[in-house]
Amino acid sequence: MPAVVPFDAGRGVLNTGASLEIRRFACGPLETNTYVLVDPGGKTCILVDPAEPGGTVEQFLDREGLTVERILLTHGHFDHIAGVPGFRARGNAPVWIHAADADMLIRPEANMSLFIGLDIRMEPADGFLADGAVIPFGSGGGLRVIHTPGHTAGGVCFAGEGFVLAGDTLFRGSVGRTDFPGSSEQALMRSIRDGLLTLEDDVRVYPGHGETTEIGFERKHNPFLSGRFR
Repeated sequence: MPAVVPFDAGRGVLNTGASLEIRRFACGPLETNTYVLVDPGGKTCILVDPAEPGGTVEQFLDREGLTVERILLTHGHFDHIAGVPGFRARGNAPVWIHAADADMLIRPEANMSLFIGLDIRMEPADGFLADGAVIPFGSGGGLRVIHTPGHTAGGVCFAGEGFVLAGDTLFRGSVGRTDFPGSSEQALMRSIRDGLLTLEDDVRVYPGHGETTEIGFERKHNPFLSGRFR
């Protein structure tokens, strides 16, 4: 299982013994978790859900001399994409999202920023994520895309060796909201059942908001799941 190291402005030392290191940064007004996946064998990283431009994420990248190889988005809501333009411009890093959420990058009404008085829009995605696709990175097995519609139609999770980046599909003790345009409670529950609960109990879950958890804990104790899936 990779090391997970929250940002520490005083230290920030990489654990080079892990095949993949995950750094978590709570960013923006909704404290969205932005993840930086670092290959300890090189100076490249993958950026997942850049929630705001600059800030502690950029400080970390600059300090460690990291190049963003790719920007991956779990879905297209504004609080998960607001930092895309700035980080994309650092080195022309390609941006990937599921095709069903692609419109959210260019339409503020679709990414819901318009409804809170913002106008967040950007260039279209460079590529589209497909269920089952594997994104090679680091010395491990890369990241497997799991399409998990429900919170949004194009929601995805990224599964690696012993972990899954769950976006707004699954949280510690909760699940993604389904009262937004394009959301579906039925689809979300099916996605969790067929896409996430098939993973081993000790798989660590890194959600889009809040603290980490494990599949087994959520299977047993999550009030949204425990009465449905046994």
